[in-house]
Amino acid sequence: MDTMRTVIAPIQYITLLACCIPQSYVLDARYVRPEDCTWEPMADSARVSMTCGIHAFESGANPTNFSLIVPYHIEQLAVCCTGERRAFQRSHLADSSFRHLRGLRSLTIERCKFNYLPPRAFEGLKSLRHLTVRTFSSDSGYRTPLKVSPSSLTPLESIESLDLSENNIESLNAGLLCGLDRLAFVNLTRNSFFDVFSMGLSLNSRCRPTVREIKMGHNKIEVLLDNGLASLLHLKQLDLDYNQITTIESGAFAGLWHLERLDISHNRLVALPEGLFQSTPQLLELYIRNNTLNDLPPGLFVGLGQLTMLDLGHNQLATLGSLGTPDSRVDLTQLKVLDLSHNRLTRLDASTFRALVNLRALDLQGNLIDYIGDSTFYALTRLQTLTLSRNYLKMIGPQATIGLSSMVAFQLDNNRLEIIHRDTFKNTSVLQELSLAFNRLSCIPDDMLSLKMLRSLDLSFNGIRDIANASYQGLNQLYALNLMGNKIGNISQGAFNKMPAVRILNLANNRIQAIEQGTFDNVSSLHYLRLDANHIEDVNGLFNTLHDLIMLNISINRIRWFDYALIPVGLQWLDMHDNQIEALGNYFNFEQSLKLRTLDASSNKLIDLDSSSLPNGIEIVYLRNNNIKRIQPFTFLGKHNLSLVDLTRNKLTTLEMAAFRLSMVPSRRPLPEFAIASNPYMCNCHTEWLQRLQIQTAATTYEDSRQYPRFIDLHNIECSISYLNNFQLQLLSETKSSQFLCEYNAHCFPSCRCCNLDGCDCEIVCPAGCTCYHDRTWNSNIIVCSSRQHVEIPKRLPMQASVVYLDGNEIAHLTTDAFIGRTNLKTLFLNNSNVEIIKNGTFLGLQELRKLHLEYNKITRLHGHEFDGLFKLQELYLTDNQISYINNMTFANLKNLGVLHLSRNRLREIAAWSFQRNMRLTEIHMSSNPWTCDCHFTDQLGEFLQKHGSAVGDILQLSCVYNSTTTLPLWEVNVTQCHHSSNNVFSIQRYRFQRIGDSVPMPLVVGSLVLLLVSVTVTVIFYLRQKSLWLFGRYGMGMFHRTTIEEEKLFDAFVSYSKKDETFVIQILAPELEYGNPPYRLCLHYRDLPMVMGYLSEAIEEAVESSRTTIVILSEHFLESEWCRYEFKSAHHEVLNNSNYKLVVIFLGRVSYSDLDPDIRTWLRHSTFLHWGEKSFWDKLRHSLPGARNRKIIRSDLNSVAVHI
Repeated sequence: MDTMRTVIAPIQYITLLACCIPQSYVLDARYVRPEDCTWEPMADSARVSMTCGIHAFESGANPTNFSLIVPYHIEQLAVCCTGERRAFQRSHLADSSFRHLRGLRSLTIERCKFNYLPPRAFEGLKSLRHLTVRTFSSDSGYRTPLKVSPSSLTPLESIESLDLSENNIESLNAGLLCGLDRLAFVNLTRNSFFDVFSMGLSLNSRCRPTVREIKMGHNKIEVLLDNGLASLLHLKQLDLDYNQITTIESGAFAGLWHLERLDISHNRLVALPEGLFQSTPQLLELYIRNNTLNDLPPGLFVGLGQLTMLDLGHNQLATLGSLGTPDSRVDLTQLKVLDLSHNRLTRLDASTFRALVNLRALDLQGNLIDYIGDSTFYALTRLQTLTLSRNYLKMIGPQATIGLSSMVAFQLDNNRLEIIHRDTFKNTSVLQELSLAFNRLSCIPDDMLSLKMLRSLDLSFNGIRDIANASYQGLNQLYALNLMGNKIGNISQGAFNKMPAVRILNLANNRIQAIEQGTFDNVSSLHYLRLDANHIEDVNGLFNTLHDLIMLNISINRIRWFDYALIPVGLQWLDMHDNQIEALGNYFNFEQSLKLRTLDASSNKLIDLDSSSLPNGIEIVYLRNNNIKRIQPFTFLGKHNLSLVDLTRNKLTTLEMAAFRLSMVPSRRPLPEFAIASNPYMCNCHTEWLQRLQIQTAATTYEDSRQYPRFIDLHNIECSISYLNNFQLQLLSETKSSQFLCEYNAHCFPSCRCCNLDGCDCEIVCPAGCTCYHDRTWNSNIIVCSSRQHVEIPKRLPMQASVVYLDGNEIAHLTTDAFIGRTNLKTLFLNNSNVEIIKNGTFLGLQELRKLHLEYNKITRLHGHEFDGLFKLQELYLTDNQISYINNMTFANLKNLGVLHLSRNRLREIAAWSFQRNMRLTEIHMSSNPWTCDCHFTDQLGEFLQKHGSAVGDILQLSCVYNSTTTLPLWEVNVTQCHHSSNNVFSIQRYRFQRIGDSVPMPLVVGSLVLLLVSVTVTVIFYLRQKSLWLFGRYGMGMFHRTTIEEEKLFDAFVSYSKKDETFVIQILAPELEYGNPPYRLCLHYRDLPMVMGYLSEAIEEAVESSRTTIVILSEHFLESEWCRYEFKSAHHEVLNNSNYKLVVIFLGRVSYSDLDPDIRTWLRHSTFLHWGEKSFWDKLRHSLPGARNRKIIRSDLNSVAVHI
């Protein structure tokens, strides 16, 4: 029965607990937890660690019920008061808040604003080992000190570590730590204790705590009184740093017999009493750093026979008293580290350190030492490191180093050394590191050969001029040599003889103009070489033998010519910024074999970048502040490790999208980051894609394709609008898409076949005396002929023009059909051109015209048919003319007219009722005309204004003229009825308005039908061609007849290209054609043909004859390199001049048609030519090639293909 009760009781408890858990608490896996708590499993344990974020501990109904936590699983609990209210909301820790957590071993409570820790706050936590309570009251301005009940820690029988820091505590009860027999560590830093007695640790304490380490730093203690810590009999480490201690009584450390480490640094001590450390015979480390001590009393260190570390740095010591002198009472023979840096010592003599026979490290830097006597270090035979930096030494005598036989590191930098005796280092034969930097040496010290073990020699920033036959030659162990910041001139071969171990050589910031070839042959194992900040003009042949070189710095020199052949293949880091280099040469095409990872070529004179400019393994490139104007397409393609490119502060005006094409970046790797701001970009069609890229989201094609970098400064890019000579600088992101325009002189679409013939109607040619622009898609075609003294409409105005500027000219007469056929024209500017007469039908054919500017001209009459055919016109500007007559039919057919400006003319009357035909008119300006005050006109106008007055923008400025002398506001006349005065009627001569006839001219109807028929025909032909391309590109089907397949030819196509365009051919063109659908067998010039020069011509001829077609990649590289070679040109000339041969030309990059060779122009007359990146490029290319034969493809890699016919 008892057994049954034992089993049932836990079940009842669990059932009751489950029923009583509110919904705001969560059953998470195996552990019940409050809603604002999270837990994590402990490593190598079945127990858990829980963290809770609450607003505050509140009395009464606590919102966080810790009693819900399952007691036997929780080992660590951290509670933090978070949220906006925590800085102002006080916390009250209730009794027995954690009583049920009997297995808890670590409890942390932070940022909760307690005033008091009650006696039973931690009742029940008998297993607790680590307790932390930190209110951080000083951070939030909550300055109320925390008070601790004398018995609040009594229940913590197993406590080992107590942290009460950051609580603003002012005092603790003397019995607080009593009964805590396992307590070893106490942290009381950053409180408000004013003396140690307020900590309750003096002789008056009720017990002797077992604490081993106590931290009291960052308090407000000013005085250490006698016996203030006497109860801490077991203390081994005491930290009192960062207080305000000015006085320490001689018995302050009484009772601390086991103390091993004492830190009283960063206080305000001026003096220390004699015999202060007599009660601490076990002391090993003593820190008195950063005080204001100016003297050491004779008996200060009595009893410190075990001391190994003494730090007296940053004081005001001018003498050392008896510190190093033999004294029966002072025994510092075990001292190994002594820091006397940054004091006021001036002289060292033989008695200074005589008793410190075991000293290993001595730091004397930052003193005022100007004299070192003979045998000063005689007794320091075990000293390994001596630092004398930043003193006033002018020389080191031969006897000064006697006794330093074990010294490994000797620091003498930042002194005033002018002479070093040749025997100075004869007593330091095991020296490995010597620093003589920032002195006044004019030559290399003599007899350095005695330092056979020397590995590092620093002679930087002296006045050394000559290093030929230097005394360090022959140091077989020397690893690093620093000669930076001297006055070294030209360097000849042999300057570094017999130094086989040198890996680091620094010659920066000297006056070197030339270095003889072979100078570095004797240090061929160099890893790091600095030659920056000199006057070097040529580095050719200097690094040929440095096969192990990893880092090279040749920046801030006068180097003009660079080629990758000048550097070792294994070099990984190259800095050559601030030179005069104009090109990153790569004559031998080393981009594949170079191991270069980081390149800094900033602040040079680079003009152009292409795929050979950067090694394929490059990761980080700095090219800012150059003269780069052009980045060739696919410059960064194949650079798989690229992570950062800086192109800021160059002279880039346009950026082609293909220039930044990358190889596919795996999703596991971040996209490379490019910086391209601070360039003089033009807002043209070549930069529009940047704006489109900027507004893309993470789910766009750009991110998904992962073939373009991430531009990290797109939001800072500015561009100037050169359009209409208005060089206005503005942010790219704020530029309208219609403002991204490119200038052109002539353009021929791929579908046009007559571009080489005169009078070609499908070639777009910019008229003489005009400037022409187009957008990326050629939907916008803007012709600017402003202020060019034109007297008539320019000839051959492009049919595709969308905006035409003819303002500021001298075109007196606008003739009939002047703009016939310009069906795309949307805006026309003819303002300020002295136009006098507009013939009927002038604007016929402008079916899409939306805006017409005719203001500031000399037009006098509009007879009614001047604007015929402008069915879509929305805005018409006729202000500032001399118009006195407007026929009532003039605006009748302008059904879409919304804006009409007639201000500042000579109009007296107008048929206001005629505006009713313009149903969309929303804005009309009529002021500054001599309108008549005749009743008939004013009544008619008044009726119009009553109905449409909101559309008249200048209604308050409308006025009429009465008796040629009186001007009346028309709104006054309109509201006053016309009346008889003295039997006289307001009357003036009236214009007779003609009514619109019912008939429409027959020629207009016929013309419209013809235009409609032509438009439909062109649309159908274009659709059929596009459909044919689409079908062939995806299914190999065509809608038209194709050439019969020549089965006997070995290849489908021979690809001729420049070596510099090989990246595009190998990684983009060839894979798409060789592995696409349908697949083609290709013969690539540089991949498949033998490169023997004597047989190159024959090889090309055979390849062309063995191929059913030839593809020529026509680029600037092709024209500047391959086409300039006779054998290459002649081979192509013989075969391709056959008009029956199939030739496809692909324009890569910007190639001007007018600059082409006559032979190439002949090719284009009989060939298909495409532009890389144009719409449906791949479909058009496949359609231009012979039909593919059925074959099976075995793909192994990009450069090896097996084709089975």
